[in-house]
Amino acid sequence: MNDLDRTAAAGFEATVFLEHFGDLPDHRQAGKVTYPLDEILLLALLAVLAGAEGFTDIARFGEKKLSLLRRFRPFADGTPSHDHLGDIFATLDAEAFRRCFLAFVAALTKTPAEVIAIDGKTSRRSGRKGAKDAIHMVSAFATRQRLVLAQTKVDEKANEIVAIPALLDLLAIEGAIVTIDAMGCQRVIHRRSSARRRIMFSP
Repeated sequence: MNDLDRTAAAGFEATVFLEHFGDLPDHRQAGKVTYPLDEILLLALLAVLAGAEGFTDIARFGEKKLSLLRRFRPFADGTPSHDHLGDIFATLDAEAFRRCFLAFVAALTKTPAEVIAIDGKTSRRSGRKGAKDAIHMVSAFATRQRLVLAQTKVDEKANEIVAIPALLDLLAIEGAIVTIDAMGCQRVIHRRSSARRRIMFSP
């Protein structure tokens, strides 16, 4: 594949990615928007794929790779600073973003996940002395594709029993087997699970 073919393929993939986020609400005042949301999302995607781990890394990627970004979108005003990026993402509807991302992942894999492992983990180094409570996340992991399909944060005053049904509501995978540990042996989880899913409990 030559450079022209690679550019065309990358452009197509970027377009497909942005199509899945077309309905994501942008709550900023239209007259004050300097950086269009589609440009911000594309910048974040490419930066994270290149190894960015935070807004500072994403902003640095935008500065260094502006000519690359302009192959896909105008980026007429360049890219925002890390502080501005944080402000923009803070305005997004997290639930709507999650659903858009899941639709993108489903289109990307093109195949059922087959086995999805539901598990909760505490984020490393969160909740250190003097800080807020530790951050506990419940994740849905497609074992064959080795891909995290969705995550949800466990509320500080709740537990995984509450978070798991909310996570299952985000998944619409025909014929998949969902594995959950003993914490998931709850009636509410069975009731919230679609009849199209089979759930197995693992020790």
